[in-house]
Parts: sequence; structure tokens; C-alpha cells
Amino acid sequence: MKKYAFAPIIIAFALFLVFLFFPNRWIEHFITDQNVESAATELNPLMFQGEYIQSKMLECKKYFPIYGSSELAHFDPFHPSNYFAANSDGFTPFLYGRGGCQSIIQFMNFAAHANQLKGKKLVFIISPQWFHKNGIDDFHFDPNYSMLQAYDLAFNRGLDPALKKQAIKRLLHFDVVTRDPILTTLFKGEISDSSSAHFKAAVVKPIAYMTKQLLVKKDLYFTLVGHFKRNRQENTQLIKNKSWTSLKTLADQYGKKRSTNNPFNVENGYYKKKIAFRVKQLKGSNTNTSYTNSIEYEDFQMVLDLLKEKNAKPLFVILPVNGKWYDYTGLSEANRQTYYRKIKAQVEQAGFPVADFSNHEYDPYFLKDTMHIGWKGWVYLDEAMDKHWKQ
Repeated sequence: MKKYAFAPIIIAFALFLVFLFFPNRWIEHFITDQNVESAATELNPLMFQGEYIQSKMLECKKYFPIYGSSELAHFDPFHPSNYFAANSDGFTPFLYGRGGCQSIIQFMNFAAHANQLKGKKLVFIISPQWFHKNGIDDFHFDPNYSMLQAYDLAFNRGLDPALKKQAIKRLLHFDVVTRDPILTTLFKGEISDSSSAHFKAAVVKPIAYMTKQLLVKKDLYFTLVGHFKRNRQENTQLIKNKSWTSLKTLADQYGKKRSTNNPFNVENGYYKKKIAFRVKQLKGSNTNTSYTNSIEYEDFQMVLDLLKEKNAKPLFVILPVNGKWYDYTGLSEANRQTYYRKIKAQVEQAGFPVADFSNHEYDPYFLKDTMHIGWKGWVYLDEAMDKHWKQ
């Protein structure tokens, strides 16, 4: 029996070599357009942290990508993925984002696909909740961090050098980055004037390049098998061939039926699960919160600078908060209005169009809960997307 002891190790090593050296172009032949179409609504974190599916999506003119965060997973019949599936207008929305996909995460993703952004129409949804004083923290950054995109940034020579250095300095604030000695050494060599730092970076560069290639290979294999079907809560009959006015009325009715157990126009299940048992404790809980001074504005500016440098054609969406709820929890209307004005001015200064929905704070059923767009809000976004696509 002893002569067979090493057989599993030898087989495993042989399989690893096949995995490592199997040519990428051969793997790509097995990836179909259906894989990309399926990924459009999956909101799969492994797809976000990879590059191949997104590269294929950006190559195809039919996709209209929407970049955002947790709101994208709040499906209902009026959600863009459902509305434009029922009312074809020449494009298919492609969703990128989940909770914690804030500006620096979006920047890394855009940087990895920078050479594909020229002339590309896209939607970028801005959430007020990103703009806490310290911006994104490790708890939200770590699960959304892409090692592949970080290594890609290190080797990227197509970005403005000053912008690249700014992004690297920001990334070096996060634990998951600094725990990687190879990447950290490479990053420090990029931003330092020290000859010692440059020498260390040169020494680890071959290892870093091999690591990047392994991550690319991993992404390709995932693209073959990492797909699933998401429940999108479609209702084609409800939304098909309706005017925007009719859709807003229908969304009002739809939302009203689903938010009957509270005075904040919050969806019943969300209110019962997350608010009802502690509603008294939450009164005034946001009194010391502010969205007007945050490092997130600097992170967001990097996104604006990159999209402008690469001549993309984004539509930025300013979401409101639930006015009734935020009045109750104590974040003042004056503070909120300052945030809306500040973020709008920042986008317009970069020369990009804005779909500003900040005046819908008290519009019932524009939001599904205390912060996430839904129901009637989706209808307004559908209309803005339709207009932007046709321009």
C-alpha cells in the first residue's frame, strides 16, 4: 500500500499544472454570450471581483451597466432589469454592486477596465449613506475588495500617474491590502521616491506578475461555472406598454399595499424585521450624524476623474433619504440639503449629467425602506435611463 501513498499528491500536482498552464484563449472558447447575459442580474460578488465577464459586457454595445451598491438587489416589477426586459429599448441593464461597493471599490473596477470606457454609457448611483466622516471602513471594504483588480492597478500604465498614486495611497489604508507583502511592496515602490523602495518593488515584480496571472486564470474558470438564477420578482403584465405617468401611479399603488404597518412608508417586512422592535430607541439616533464632511468625497472625485480622463458617458443618480424617517432619527433636513447640493456640484463640475432625485425625500413609495430606492423610485430611474440612452 505504501507505494501508492504519494499518488494523490502527484495527481493533485499534475492537475494544478494543467490548471496553471492551460492557455487562456482555449478556456475563453467555452464562455458564451449566455454566461454574460446571466451575470447581468446575478449580482455575484465573485463576478464583481473578477474582470472577464465585465470585459465581455463592456465589449457588447447592448449592455447599459448600472453601478451602485445594495439598492441594486431590491428587485420588484419596476426595477430596471425587469422594466427593460418587458419594454425593450435596445439595451439590457447590467448590474454591478452590493452593500459596501462605495467609491474606492468602484474606482478599482473602472481602472481595471479603463481602456473600454471611452464613449460607454453607464449609470452610477450615489448613496448618501456612503458619506460618513471616515468613508468606507474595513468591515465593508474587505468583502468587496478584489485582489485581481488591485494587482491590475499596480501594473496599469494607462492611468494618469497622479491619479494612480492617489488611489494607491488610499488603498494602503486598508488592512486587507497591507496584509499582502508582495502587493504592498509593489505599491510603495510606485509612490515612493526612495531608491530602496524601487529596488524592493523590482525584486518582487516577477512574483507579483505571476500572482496576477493566477488570479486571471481563477477568474476565467469561475466564469465557466459560477452562475445562478436570481429571483427578480418580475410582473411583465403590470408594467408592459405603460406610459411613465401610468407607471408612477401603478408604483404608488403597489408600494402602498406593501407598507401598511408604519407611518414611514417603509415596506412591511423590512419594518417588522429591522425597525419595529427598536423604533423607540432609534428616535434621535442620527442627531450627531452628518453627510457633509467625509473622506468619501475624495474617493468619489477619483471616480469622476477617471471617467472624465477615459471619456466615458455616465449618468450620475443622486438618491434621497426617507425624509420622514430621517426627521424621526434626527439627521437634520439642513444637513441633508447641504449634502445634496455638494454632491451635485461635484458631479456637475466634472461635466457630467445628473438625475437629481433629492426632492423626493417625502414622496411616498419612492424608496422601499429608509434608504433603498424602490417602487416609484425605480420608475423615475427607468425614465432617466431611457432618456440618457437615447441622447
